Amino acid sequence: MAEPELPPFPASSPGGLWHARSARIPFVEPWPRSEEEPERPSAPASYLLDFSTGQTVTVAGAGVIGRMPQGVRGESALQLVRVDDPGRSVSKVHARFEIDGEGLWLEDLGSGNGTTVEQSGRPAVALAPGQKYVVQPGAVVRIGRQSFTVR
Repeated sequence: MAEPELPPFPASSPGGLWHARSARIPFVEPWPRSEEEPERPSAPASYLLDFSTGQTVTVAGAGVIGRMPQGVRGESALQLVRVDDPGRSVSKVHARFEIDGEGLWLEDLGSGNGTTVEQSGRPAVALAPGQKYVVQPGAVVRIGRQSFTVR
């Protein structure tokens, strides 16, 4: 018994024929992307950190911030950001940062005086050791008695 003739599928091929393995299953064109849908902007590859000490550091990739920073076990190619802190409120290895598709994120490494992130329109967030937190440009990050602004 032959399959019944099916009507042409709207918006299919110019000839109006169904494209599928079987005449009973139509080929569905991909959903057209609306011109109004904005593409999500990608995060910058680097950020500028303006420290309360007067230092300005450009960070890219992954790294460690502290009074006497050193690499974290098992990780290579880390950027080490040394913070001048004569009062020693910043731990030797205070916080870790990394830049990925979401942006700049920070992680407190069990510092003695903690890490706090203040972003406009949001309450301040005290990071628990090991907690990763995405930081937006304009945020002020407090590490001990020192701070830096993310640009």
